[in-house]
Amino acid sequence: MVKKSKEDIEFAKLFNECKTKGIKSIDTCYHPDCSKKSINSHILQKNGILSEIATDRHLWEQVIDQFKTPHLQFKKTGINEIFSFKCFCNEHDTDLFKKIEKQDIDFEDYESCLLFTLRTVYNEIYRKQVNIKMYECLISKEPENFDNPATHEYMRQENLGLGDLAEIEKDIWNDLKNGSESFVFKSRELPRIDICLSAFYNYDTSQEMHEYIQIHGKDMDRVSDIFINWLQYKEATTLLMGYNKKDEKKVKANFYTFFKEKEKRVTRYLTNLVLFRCETWVCSDAFYTEYVKGFEDGYAATSYYSTQTSNERKIHPLNFYDKNFKKQLKEWMEKYGG
Repeated sequence: MVKKSKEDIEFAKLFNECKTKGIKSIDTCYHPDCSKKSINSHILQKNGILSEIATDRHLWEQVIDQFKTPHLQFKKTGINEIFSFKCFCNEHDTDLFKKIEKQDIDFEDYESCLLFTLRTVYNEIYRKQVNIKMYECLISKEPENFDNPATHEYMRQENLGLGDLAEIEKDIWNDLKNGSESFVFKSRELPRIDICLSAFYNYDTSQEMHEYIQIHGKDMDRVSDIFINWLQYKEATTLLMGYNKKDEKKVKANFYTFFKEKEKRVTRYLTNLVLFRCETWVCSDAFYTEYVKGFEDGYAATSYYSTQTSNERKIHPLNFYDKNFKKQLKEWMEKYGG
Protein backbone atom coordinates (compact mmCIF):
# COMPACT_ATOMS: atom_id res chain seq x y z
CA MET A 1 0.00 0.00 0.00
CA VAL A 2 1.29 3.46 -0.94
CA LYS A 3 1.91 5.60 2.14
CA LYS A 4 -0.12 8.79 2.10
CA SER A 5 1.60 12.13 2.63
CA LYS A 6 0.32 14.62 5.17
CA GLU A 7 -1.06 16.74 2.29
CA ASP A 8 -2.89 13.70 0.85
CA ILE A 9 -4.47 12.95 4.21
CA GLU A 10 -5.56 16.54 4.70
CA PHE A 11 -7.12 16.59 1.23
CA ALA A 12 -8.93 13.31 1.92
CA LYS A 13 -10.39 14.79 5.09
CA LEU A 14 -11.49 17.93 3.25
CA PHE A 15 -12.97 15.88 0.39
CA ASN A 16 -15.01 13.77 2.82
CA GLU A 17 -16.12 16.85 4.74
CA CYS A 18 -17.35 18.61 1.59
CA LYS A 19 -18.99 15.52 0.16
CA THR A 20 -20.85 14.91 3.43
CA LYS A 21 -21.96 18.54 3.40
CA GLY A 22 -23.22 18.13 -0.18
CA ILE A 23 -25.17 14.98 0.70
CA LYS A 24 -26.79 16.59 3.74
CA SER A 25 -27.85 19.63 1.69
CA ILE A 26 -30.17 17.54 -0.52
CA ASP A 27 -33.11 16.38 1.56
CA THR A 28 -36.33 17.38 -0.25
CA CYS A 29 -38.65 14.98 -2.10
CA TYR A 30 -38.00 14.99 -5.85
CA HIS A 31 -41.69 14.68 -6.73
CA PRO A 32 -42.51 17.90 -8.63
CA ASP A 33 -45.55 18.61 -6.44
CA CYS A 34 -43.94 17.91 -3.06
CA SER A 35 -41.65 19.73 -0.62
CA LYS A 36 -41.58 17.16 2.19
CA LYS A 37 -38.37 15.68 3.56
CA SER A 38 -36.99 12.83 1.48
CA ILE A 39 -36.09 9.41 2.83
CA ASN A 40 -33.54 6.87 1.63
CA SER A 41 -34.93 5.24 -1.53
CA HIS A 42 -33.32 2.22 -3.16
CA ILE A 43 -32.47 2.71 -6.85
CA LEU A 44 -33.74 -0.84 -7.34
CA GLN A 45 -36.11 -2.21 -4.74
CA LYS A 46 -34.63 -4.01 -1.76
CA ASN A 47 -37.21 -6.77 -1.59
CA GLY A 48 -37.45 -8.98 -4.64
CA ILE A 49 -34.46 -7.60 -6.58
CA LEU A 50 -31.51 -6.71 -4.33
CA SER A 51 -32.52 -9.44 -1.91
CA GLU A 52 -32.30 -12.00 -4.74
CA ILE A 53 -28.50 -11.70 -4.82
CA ALA A 54 -27.76 -10.69 -1.21
CA THR A 55 -25.88 -12.97 1.20
CA ASP A 56 -26.63 -12.37 4.88
CA ARG A 57 -28.36 -9.16 3.74
CA HIS A 58 -25.15 -7.69 2.34
CA LEU A 59 -23.88 -6.79 -1.15
CA TRP A 60 -20.69 -5.35 -2.64
CA GLU A 61 -20.43 -1.87 -4.16
CA GLN A 62 -17.74 0.40 -5.59
CA VAL A 63 -16.91 3.48 -3.50
CA ILE A 64 -14.43 6.34 -3.65
CA ASP A 65 -12.05 6.33 -0.68
CA GLN A 66 -9.60 9.23 -0.80
CA PHE A 67 -7.60 7.68 2.05
CA LYS A 68 -6.63 4.67 -0.09
CA THR A 69 -4.78 4.05 -3.36
CA PRO A 70 -6.35 3.51 -5.81
CA HIS A 71 -9.28 5.66 -4.71
CA LEU A 72 -11.81 3.26 -6.24
CA GLN A 73 -12.43 0.51 -3.70
CA PHE A 74 -14.96 -2.27 -3.11
CA LYS A 75 -17.03 -2.22 0.06
CA LYS A 76 -19.43 -4.73 1.57
CA THR A 77 -22.59 -2.91 2.67
CA GLY A 78 -25.88 -3.88 4.30
CA ILE A 79 -28.92 -4.19 2.06
CA ASN A 80 -30.78 -1.41 3.91
CA GLU A 81 -28.13 1.18 2.98
CA ILE A 82 -26.64 -0.01 -0.30
CA PHE A 83 -27.89 1.35 -3.63
CA SER A 84 -29.94 4.05 -1.89
CA PHE A 85 -30.13 7.84 -1.92
CA LYS A 86 -32.39 10.64 -0.68
CA CYS A 87 -35.10 10.65 -3.36
CA PHE A 88 -38.77 10.78 -2.37
CA CYS A 89 -40.72 11.38 0.82
CA ASN A 90 -42.21 8.30 2.47
CA GLU A 91 -45.63 8.88 0.87
CA HIS A 92 -44.39 9.13 -2.70
CA ASP A 93 -41.77 6.43 -2.29
CA THR A 94 -44.52 4.06 -1.13
CA ASP A 95 -47.39 5.02 -3.44
CA LEU A 96 -45.63 5.82 -6.69
CA PHE A 97 -43.87 2.48 -7.08
CA LYS A 98 -46.63 0.09 -5.95
CA LYS A 99 -46.90 -1.32 -9.46
CA ILE A 100 -43.34 -2.67 -9.42
CA GLU A 101 -42.93 -3.28 -5.69
CA LYS A 102 -46.28 -4.71 -4.55
CA GLN A 103 -47.20 -6.66 -7.68
CA ASP A 104 -45.44 -9.05 -10.01
CA ILE A 105 -43.29 -7.02 -12.38
CA ASP A 106 -44.34 -7.03 -16.02
CA PHE A 107 -41.34 -5.92 -18.07
CA GLU A 108 -43.60 -5.53 -21.10
CA ASP A 109 -45.74 -2.94 -19.31
CA TYR A 110 -44.79 0.61 -20.34
CA GLU A 111 -45.57 2.30 -17.02
CA SER A 112 -43.55 -0.29 -15.07
CA CYS A 113 -40.53 0.34 -17.28
CA LEU A 114 -41.00 4.08 -16.83
CA LEU A 115 -40.93 3.72 -13.04
CA PHE A 116 -37.61 1.89 -13.19
CA THR A 117 -36.26 4.73 -15.34
CA LEU A 118 -37.56 7.44 -12.99
CA ARG A 119 -35.39 6.37 -10.07
CA THR A 120 -32.39 5.95 -12.38
CA VAL A 121 -32.81 9.54 -13.58
CA TYR A 122 -33.25 10.96 -10.10
CA ASN A 123 -30.22 9.11 -8.80
CA GLU A 124 -28.10 10.78 -11.50
CA ILE A 125 -29.65 14.17 -10.71
CA TYR A 126 -28.85 13.59 -7.04
CA ARG A 127 -25.24 12.58 -7.81
CA LYS A 128 -24.66 15.68 -9.94
CA GLN A 129 -26.20 17.96 -7.32
CA VAL A 130 -23.97 16.46 -4.64
CA ASN A 131 -20.89 16.89 -6.84
CA ILE A 132 -21.69 20.56 -7.51
CA LYS A 133 -22.26 21.24 -3.81
CA MET A 134 -19.03 19.40 -2.96
CA TYR A 135 -16.94 21.47 -5.37
CA GLU A 136 -18.55 24.71 -4.18
CA CYS A 137 -17.43 23.70 -0.70
CA LEU A 138 -13.89 22.86 -1.87
CA ILE A 139 -13.61 26.23 -3.63
CA SER A 140 -14.75 28.08 -0.52
CA LYS A 141 -12.39 26.10 1.75
CA GLU A 142 -9.30 26.11 -0.47
CA PRO A 143 -9.68 28.61 -3.32
CA GLU A 144 -5.96 28.48 -4.07
CA ASN A 145 -6.32 24.80 -5.06
CA PHE A 146 -9.84 24.62 -6.47
CA ASP A 147 -10.90 28.04 -7.74
CA ASN A 148 -9.53 27.39 -11.21
CA PRO A 149 -10.77 26.89 -14.80
CA ALA A 150 -10.67 23.08 -14.57
CA THR A 151 -12.98 22.99 -11.53
CA HIS A 152 -15.39 25.52 -13.02
CA GLU A 153 -15.52 23.61 -16.30
CA TYR A 154 -16.32 20.40 -14.40
CA MET A 155 -19.16 22.19 -12.59
CA ARG A 156 -20.38 23.68 -15.87
CA GLN A 157 -20.57 20.21 -17.39
CA GLU A 158 -22.48 18.90 -14.37
CA ASN A 159 -24.96 21.75 -14.73
CA LEU A 160 -25.35 21.03 -18.45
CA GLY A 161 -26.08 17.43 -17.51
CA LEU A 162 -28.73 18.59 -15.05
CA GLY A 163 -30.35 20.57 -17.84
CA ASP A 164 -30.49 17.47 -20.06
CA LEU A 165 -31.91 15.42 -17.19
CA ALA A 166 -34.59 18.03 -16.52
CA GLU A 167 -35.94 17.45 -20.04
CA ILE A 168 -36.02 13.69 -19.48
CA GLU A 169 -37.65 14.18 -16.08
CA LYS A 170 -40.36 16.33 -17.69
CA ASP A 171 -41.11 13.68 -20.32
CA ILE A 172 -41.39 10.94 -17.68
CA TRP A 173 -43.85 12.88 -15.52
CA ASN A 174 -45.88 13.83 -18.57
CA ASP A 175 -46.16 10.13 -19.48
CA LEU A 176 -47.13 9.12 -15.94
CA LYS A 177 -49.81 11.82 -15.71
CA ASN A 178 -51.24 11.63 -19.22
CA GLY A 179 -50.69 8.06 -20.36
CA SER A 180 -48.45 9.16 -23.24
CA GLU A 181 -45.38 7.18 -24.34
CA SER A 182 -42.26 9.28 -24.91
CA PHE A 183 -39.84 6.35 -24.59
CA VAL A 184 -39.14 2.98 -26.19
CA PHE A 185 -38.44 0.05 -23.83
CA LYS A 186 -37.36 -3.50 -24.51
CA SER A 187 -36.35 -6.43 -22.31
CA ARG A 188 -34.73 -9.83 -22.63
CA GLU A 189 -33.68 -12.61 -20.28
CA LEU A 190 -30.05 -13.69 -20.00
CA PRO A 191 -28.22 -16.44 -18.10
CA ARG A 192 -28.01 -15.78 -14.38
CA ILE A 193 -25.34 -13.45 -13.08
CA ASP A 194 -25.44 -11.82 -9.66
CA ILE A 195 -25.28 -8.16 -10.66
CA CYS A 196 -27.80 -5.37 -10.23
CA LEU A 197 -27.16 -2.38 -12.47
CA SER A 198 -29.34 0.71 -12.84
CA ALA A 199 -27.87 3.51 -14.93
CA PHE A 200 -27.81 5.28 -18.25
CA TYR A 201 -25.02 6.21 -20.59
CA ASN A 202 -24.48 8.81 -23.28
CA TYR A 203 -24.62 7.40 -26.78
CA ASP A 204 -22.51 10.33 -28.01
CA THR A 205 -18.77 9.87 -27.50
CA SER A 206 -16.43 12.53 -26.11
CA GLN A 207 -14.85 12.80 -29.55
CA GLU A 208 -18.21 13.38 -31.22
CA MET A 209 -19.16 16.05 -28.70
CA HIS A 210 -15.77 17.75 -29.12
CA GLU A 211 -16.11 17.73 -32.91
CA TYR A 212 -19.61 19.22 -32.61
CA ILE A 213 -18.22 22.11 -30.55
CA GLN A 214 -15.47 22.70 -33.10
CA ILE A 215 -17.98 22.82 -35.97
CA HIS A 216 -20.86 24.69 -34.31
CA GLY A 217 -19.07 26.70 -31.62
CA LYS A 218 -21.36 25.43 -28.85
CA ASP A 219 -22.26 22.31 -26.87
CA MET A 220 -24.72 19.82 -28.35
CA ASP A 221 -28.28 20.98 -27.81
CA ARG A 222 -29.19 17.46 -26.77
CA VAL A 223 -27.08 14.50 -25.61
CA SER A 224 -28.71 11.14 -26.42
CA ASP A 225 -29.02 8.72 -23.51
CA ILE A 226 -29.76 5.01 -23.26
CA PHE A 227 -31.25 3.74 -19.99
CA ILE A 228 -30.36 0.33 -18.62
CA ASN A 229 -31.45 -1.92 -15.77
CA TRP A 230 -29.75 -5.31 -15.48
CA LEU A 231 -31.20 -7.19 -12.56
CA GLN A 232 -32.10 -10.46 -10.93
CA TYR A 233 -35.84 -11.05 -10.47
CA LYS A 234 -37.52 -14.35 -9.57
CA GLU A 235 -34.39 -16.36 -10.42
CA ALA A 236 -34.18 -14.81 -13.90
CA THR A 237 -31.62 -12.24 -15.01
CA THR A 238 -33.47 -9.53 -16.92
CA LEU A 239 -32.03 -6.82 -19.13
CA LEU A 240 -34.35 -3.81 -19.45
CA MET A 241 -33.30 -0.90 -21.66
CA GLY A 242 -34.92 2.22 -23.06
CA TYR A 243 -34.43 5.48 -24.92
CA ASN A 244 -36.36 8.66 -25.60
CA LYS A 245 -38.14 8.69 -28.96
CA LYS A 246 -36.55 12.10 -29.64
CA ASP A 247 -33.23 10.25 -29.96
CA GLU A 248 -34.49 7.33 -32.05
CA LYS A 249 -32.69 8.19 -35.28
CA LYS A 250 -29.34 8.35 -33.52
CA VAL A 251 -29.50 5.50 -30.98
CA LYS A 252 -31.86 2.90 -32.47
CA ALA A 253 -29.22 0.78 -34.24
CA ASN A 254 -26.94 0.66 -31.18
CA PHE A 255 -29.87 -0.02 -28.85
CA TYR A 256 -31.19 -3.02 -30.76
CA THR A 257 -27.82 -4.76 -30.87
CA PHE A 258 -28.58 -5.72 -27.25
CA PHE A 259 -31.71 -7.55 -28.36
CA LYS A 260 -30.80 -8.95 -31.77
CA GLU A 261 -27.24 -10.17 -31.21
CA LYS A 262 -26.27 -13.55 -29.78
CA GLU A 263 -25.86 -13.89 -26.02
CA LYS A 264 -22.04 -13.96 -26.05
CA ARG A 265 -21.80 -10.65 -27.85
CA VAL A 266 -24.50 -9.03 -25.72
CA THR A 267 -22.90 -10.14 -22.46
CA ARG A 268 -19.58 -8.69 -23.67
CA TYR A 269 -21.33 -5.38 -24.37
CA LEU A 270 -22.85 -5.43 -20.89
CA THR A 271 -19.51 -6.24 -19.25
CA ASN A 272 -18.00 -3.24 -21.01
CA LEU A 273 -20.81 -1.01 -19.77
CA VAL A 274 -20.18 -2.09 -16.18
CA LEU A 275 -16.41 -1.66 -16.40
CA PHE A 276 -16.20 1.52 -18.45
CA ARG A 277 -19.46 3.48 -18.52
CA CYS A 278 -21.86 2.72 -15.64
CA GLU A 279 -20.91 3.30 -12.00
CA THR A 280 -24.16 2.40 -10.25
CA TRP A 281 -24.01 -1.36 -9.84
CA VAL A 282 -23.76 -3.85 -7.00
CA CYS A 283 -22.93 -7.54 -6.88
CA SER A 284 -23.30 -10.60 -4.68
CA ASP A 285 -20.64 -12.06 -2.42
CA ALA A 286 -20.22 -14.97 -4.85
CA PHE A 287 -19.72 -12.61 -7.81
CA TYR A 288 -17.19 -10.55 -5.88
CA THR A 289 -15.21 -13.65 -4.93
CA GLU A 290 -15.17 -15.08 -8.46
CA TYR A 291 -14.77 -11.95 -10.61
CA VAL A 292 -13.34 -9.19 -8.43
CA LYS A 293 -11.32 -10.44 -5.47
CA GLY A 294 -7.61 -10.08 -6.11
CA PHE A 295 -8.25 -7.95 -9.19
CA GLU A 296 -9.66 -4.82 -7.57
CA ASP A 297 -6.90 -2.72 -9.16
CA GLY A 298 -8.11 -3.90 -12.58
CA TYR A 299 -11.53 -2.40 -11.93
CA ALA A 300 -9.88 0.84 -10.79
CA ALA A 301 -7.83 0.82 -14.01
CA THR A 302 -10.90 0.42 -16.22
CA SER A 303 -12.59 3.26 -14.37
CA TYR A 304 -9.58 5.53 -14.90
CA TYR A 305 -9.32 4.51 -18.56
CA SER A 306 -12.94 5.54 -19.08
CA THR A 307 -12.08 9.11 -18.00
CA GLN A 308 -9.27 9.30 -20.57
CA THR A 309 -10.75 7.73 -23.70
CA SER A 310 -12.53 9.80 -26.33
CA ASN A 311 -14.30 6.80 -27.90
CA GLU A 312 -16.55 5.38 -25.21
CA ARG A 313 -18.29 3.02 -27.65
CA LYS A 314 -15.12 0.95 -28.15
CA ILE A 315 -15.75 -2.65 -27.02
CA HIS A 316 -12.92 -4.51 -25.28
CA PRO A 317 -12.60 -8.34 -25.17
CA LEU A 318 -13.90 -8.65 -21.60
CA ASN A 319 -16.89 -10.79 -20.61
CA PHE A 320 -18.09 -11.75 -17.15
CA TYR A 321 -19.73 -14.84 -18.63
CA ASP A 322 -16.39 -16.26 -19.82
CA LYS A 323 -14.64 -18.59 -17.38
CA ASN A 324 -11.32 -16.91 -18.09
CA PHE A 325 -12.56 -13.38 -17.31
CA LYS A 326 -9.73 -12.64 -14.87
CA LYS A 327 -7.21 -13.65 -17.52
CA GLN A 328 -8.94 -11.29 -19.96
CA LEU A 329 -8.76 -8.49 -17.39
CA LYS A 330 -5.08 -9.17 -16.72
CA GLU A 331 -4.31 -9.00 -20.44
CA TRP A 332 -6.32 -5.79 -20.73
CA MET A 333 -4.34 -4.26 -17.86
CA GLU A 334 -1.06 -5.17 -19.54
CA LYS A 335 -2.19 -3.36 -22.67
CA TYR A 336 -4.11 -0.39 -21.28
CA GLY A 337 -3.61 -0.29 -17.52
CA GLY A 338 -0.41 1.75 -17.52
